[in-house]
Amino acid sequence: MNDAGVLVAIRDPEHVDALVKLACQMAKGMGAELTVLNVVEVAPALPLDAESDLLDRPGKDALDRAEKVAWDAFGLKVHRRLVRARHAGAAIVEEAADRRADLLVLGYHGKHGLGEILLGSTVQHVAAHAPCRVIVHIIPTPTKAKS
Repeated sequence: MNDAGVLVAIRDPEHVDALVKLACQMAKGMGAELTVLNVVEVAPALPLDAESDLLDRPGKDALDRAEKVAWDAFGLKVHRRLVRARHAGAAIVEEAADRRADLLVLGYHGKHGLGEILLGSTVQHVAAHAPCRVIVHIIPTPTKAKS
């Protein structure tokens, strides 16, 4: 394993490409390994180890896409991590610590209400607790075309 590591947290399929490309650029520039993480948030009513491909399928699909983007665009092999947790923010911070990440990349799309005025709760938690530098990629909200 290299001395440096980049961790990118992905969730929404429509944002995987942009986040992974940014993380690949950073990893290449740092001479670092890249780990792609998807956190499956599990509701309290279900056990974290519930047998259900339905829970994990979207995350696995996102990881498949991330792996393809990294290889096709940058020739990078990635480490894949699918983690189940109650809260994504805490799981992302734990993964960054466990992997001794030097850099963490995650996205924010701004689709939440007024309760998360500055950034979403996951991003706020990660920014406050991450054991490494954090890059938050602000994902533009599509604007409606004027008629």
